[in-house]
Amino acid sequence: MKVRLKKLTLCAVLTTFALIAFLLEGLLPPLFLPGARLGLSNVFILLCAYASGGWYAAACLTVKILLGSIFSGNISSIMYSLPAGLISLGLEILLIFGVKKVSLLCTSIVGATVNVTVQNLVFCLVTGYQEYLSFLPYLALTGIIAGAMVGITVYLCLIKLPSKFFKGVE
Repeated sequence: MKVRLKKLTLCAVLTTFALIAFLLEGLLPPLFLPGARLGLSNVFILLCAYASGGWYAAACLTVKILLGSIFSGNISSIMYSLPAGLISLGLEILLIFGVKKVSLLCTSIVGATVNVTVQNLVFCLVTGYQEYLSFLPYLALTGIIAGAMVGITVYLCLIKLPSKFFKGVE
């Protein structure tokens, strides 16, 4: 029971940080293309996955997307962000816990690239504008760059945070 409470508390704290990062990043203009973002809130989602496991990370991601969409006033973004986020997180969790020889950097890059790809595909399906698929190579490139930045940040957090941060949570 005590370990579960610690995991839940850590998940709540990381969800709060992810939501704050999501909202602050929403105030910044998009990178080169519409919809291109750095994905800074994903640092906290990946930390949650490493510290608490996949189910806690999925809960953290879902709460971040739902509350972030409500707080930012962009409810329609849920239909793009939630499927893309859950699919990419599922793939990241599979790489983290299933295929142990994949680096954190590679995992983060794959997750970011899959996220922007799924968001673009959902957008094209919802709107019927297949022309937006032409953005996919550029969005994938921004996903690679953002994923690398997130992966490096998570790696640095994991090696720099004191071990008591994760103690009892594993």
